[in-house]
Amino acid sequence: MKLQFLVLLLYSYITIHGRFHVRGAFDKGDTLQRKKNIKASKCILNDTITNDYEILSSAVSESKYIFTARVLSVRKIKRGSKPREKIFMSYKLYVRLIMKGDVNELKNHVFLGDERTLNGAIVFVDWLRTRKCAYKLYRHSSGIFLSDGFYEKYSWKTPRLRLLYEPLPLSLYDLDRVNAALKGKCLLFYYVSLYTTYDCLCTDLKELCLVAATFLR
Repeated sequence: MKLQFLVLLLYSYITIHGRFHVRGAFDKGDTLQRKKNIKASKCILNDTITNDYEILSSAVSESKYIFTARVLSVRKIKRGSKPREKIFMSYKLYVRLIMKGDVNELKNHVFLGDERTLNGAIVFVDWLRTRKCAYKLYRHSSGIFLSDGFYEKYSWKTPRLRLLYEPLPLSLYDLDRVNAALKGKCLLFYYVSLYTTYDCLCTDLKELCLVAATFLR
């Protein structure tokens, strides 16, 4: 009886202290992980120029070509040394839709593709990354590209487009805003709180129109 009691007591002691040890190790690791997450990238998700109408409007007006495309390959090229290091992103793209630009002029610098729309054409573009939190595209992903034209002098075997701004994600939200900027229409966005507030940015009037609507509960 005493032996069974001692065995039970020893088992309880090992179990309790073993759990404390495991919990302590887990909590320590969890704390370290939380610290790593705090020190991680502070970039805002989907922080692109489509969220700033003035920048988007300026980018659209300055762009010679605007098109959607799928990334076939991407290269990261570093030039110079820190702190003046420059990072270039080089993309090989499969063109899907030309939103702005002279197709006849553009087809002289691309490969393959339909002669009328350039759908399926292959084009090379370069972009100088100006900020760390810029939207990144990877192989097989798709995006919206804004370019001011081809390099006048280049040492590559194939002509390359120069991007004015970072590529934009190919989403309905971004497409709607780029299309609205192209057509000079008002851009609508809203926040849901006690009231639904619509902020209407008018291209023609260049003013902010505020319309308040009662939120339907």
